[in-house]
Amino acid sequence: MMKRIARRICVLMVFLAGGALTPLFSQPLSLEFIYGGLEDAEAILQDYLKPYALILGSDLNAGWYNTARPHKLGGLDITATVSWAKAPASTLTYDLALLNLNGTIEPNPSTLAPTVAGEQENRPSISYTQMVDLGGGNMQEVEYSNLTVPDGTGLDYIPLPMAQLTVRLPFGTDVSARFVPSVGYRDYGEIGLWGVGGKHSLSQWLPLADRLGFLDISVQGGYTRVSSSVHVVVEPQPLVQVDNYPDFNWDDQFITQEVEGWTLNLIASQTLPVVTFYEGIGYASSTAELMMEGHYPLHTVILDDASEDYGKTTYEILENPVSTTFKNYNNLRLNVGVRLKLGVLTFHYDFTHTLYVTHSVGLGISFR
Repeated sequence: MMKRIARRICVLMVFLAGGALTPLFSQPLSLEFIYGGLEDAEAILQDYLKPYALILGSDLNAGWYNTARPHKLGGLDITATVSWAKAPASTLTYDLALLNLNGTIEPNPSTLAPTVAGEQENRPSISYTQMVDLGGGNMQEVEYSNLTVPDGTGLDYIPLPMAQLTVRLPFGTDVSARFVPSVGYRDYGEIGLWGVGGKHSLSQWLPLADRLGFLDISVQGGYTRVSSSVHVVVEPQPLVQVDNYPDFNWDDQFITQEVEGWTLNLIASQTLPVVTFYEGIGYASSTAELMMEGHYPLHTVILDDASEDYGKTTYEILENPVSTTFKNYNNLRLNVGVRLKLGVLTFHYDFTHTLYVTHSVGLGISFR
């Protein structure tokens, strides 16, 4: 019976994860800012993808518990949860003028550009030029790249589903494991996660709390890691005059994210017939490593004056050109929620205020 239940939970999580991926991977992203050079590409990539890195960091630290009361010895529960953090309005755009780019920014009508979580019809563009000496003091400015910064998805939240198994150990301690099997959507990307956590009852050491049968106090902690990738499309621009790689296949381009989240909380719950209210306060931290993997064209100008193509535009091929890391430490975490228990079935909802506001809903089966 337990194997059948676990298998059905896994099927549910694959379905939910596929639904979460659909709006994100409905079409390949275009990140043409790599044309202008690695320094500018890294600066733009950081601001462009930052909301999704922080959303995932917030999602990872949610949904760990729906009561402070540990199971009875030998008890367990299997819970399917979906958490979604929402990016605030201030993170839907970034200002190119603040990035100290090497290219020339052309406002349209301003220098504000959308992040991946935003959406903007009129976007600024960036041009890159190189001065070429034609001899005799004759200098010519050659434009080797002109691009409009990428649009966002218009999706300011990411629903992150996961399945979690919790079992009771001795000494008032529950241990939990959570996962989403690696799930892909067509050729556009994939996502998967795993995590471990635990909860230890403090009520058993507090005489007053132990005598109040409805009140439970525990300490809880957890670690989760998610890996995701999104397919991107970056090919040389038509303004390239010299193409030394006309048949190169650019299909190996992906933006990958490795996001880790840690949380430590003091939680309390009040158990009544059918309904349980729970609260938590603690800290949450996350790190996210973002990488441009695959091969990408870097535009340039041929400056070898012995070449017959001197002064013309071309490109070089770079492999895995950009990697950047976001770190978010010591974010205060406040959490409130409610759980309904009908026989072995449980339903819960909670609200968490941390770096980004996060909601979680879940259903499960609980024994003992």
